[in-house]
Amino acid sequence: MMTMLPDNLVEEILSRVPATCLKRLRSTCKLWNGIFNDRRFAKNHFDKAPKQYMVLKLTEEYRLCSFRGELGLIDPVCSAQFRISHVFHCDGLLLCTSESYNRIVVWNPCTGQTKWITDPSDRVMFWVTFTLGRCYQENNYSYKLLRHVPCYEKLIFEICEINSDSCWRIPHDVTPDCLLQFAHYSVYLKGKTYWCASDSKEFDACMHLLSFDYTTERFGRLCLPGPYCRLHTVSLSVVREEKLSVLLRPHDRLGNEIEIWISSPIDDPKAVSWSKIFALDDPRLGYCTQTSFLVDDEKKIATCLERWIRSRDNAKAKPYYVLQYIVGEDNEVTLLDFGASSHLHLHSQLLFNYVPSLVHIQ
Repeated sequence: MMTMLPDNLVEEILSRVPATCLKRLRSTCKLWNGIFNDRRFAKNHFDKAPKQYMVLKLTEEYRLCSFRGELGLIDPVCSAQFRISHVFHCDGLLLCTSESYNRIVVWNPCTGQTKWITDPSDRVMFWVTFTLGRCYQENNYSYKLLRHVPCYEKLIFEICEINSDSCWRIPHDVTPDCLLQFAHYSVYLKGKTYWCASDSKEFDACMHLLSFDYTTERFGRLCLPGPYCRLHTVSLSVVREEKLSVLLRPHDRLGNEIEIWISSPIDDPKAVSWSKIFALDDPRLGYCTQTSFLVDDEKKIATCLERWIRSRDNAKAKPYYVLQYIVGEDNEVTLLDFGASSHLHLHSQLLFNYVPSLVHIQ
């Protein structure tokens, strides 16, 4: 029996059990429950346990759902469902914001832990973008919030630690002279957030990936794949918490021509290479400015979710609809549904991978 084993061996065994399984074991033993609540164990578990990937989707009802059902988040102020308008995923934590309130919440759906944060500024949340990242400090770690405030003249970033009552401050590094494209479409991977950026305010300017390291608080730059000088659309996704994937619509092509590339493991930005895995040319896809997508590089499948604006000729119809499709081998496209929608969620990913974890929110 595990109760007869040394404590350090019990922790080592449990640190290799998936997070969702440990969640069900909390009520079986006080000792184990105490282990699960230990931040040191949570860190070891995050590093050693096999990752479980769940696909989450943001619905038009401003809620998150998976194939297993809806993930409910109750707002303690009004005792009602929190209306989620934007989601950002990091280490099993979800950073959720709402256009209705100047509040954000860091939420671990696996453990149920939440931390509610009020933005004291008078800025409209519709325009402000928040991201979350892990900061490594020797053998310990913490999490920081990064806030991007839109400005026509230059990028403005502010940062704060979520485990203290510290105020927002300017990061240590000099903010790069560039412009974020689709600022809400950012992803987190291995201690960094990535955005699509350009060196010019022109919509069709040459683009690259801008990164921010939460430990060093420094910005970096990563080249996009392909021979293109200009891109109309760049969408980002994370593959198995190891690689980046980008969906490109070249500016000089029709809207139905799409390429999906995948990077080598993101360890050294200077050594990153890209491989094209899909090249689509399907007239059913039409023209779209943004796409949420997920890639399974082992099964060679991509799932895409796009938002469209309906023609204004039919005033009675819902103004938006969602096109979902799957890309398989030989670039074959399978349309799944056309879902009418009253809301478009212009400023958030609709589809992303969530990795359950026991990570603590300080």
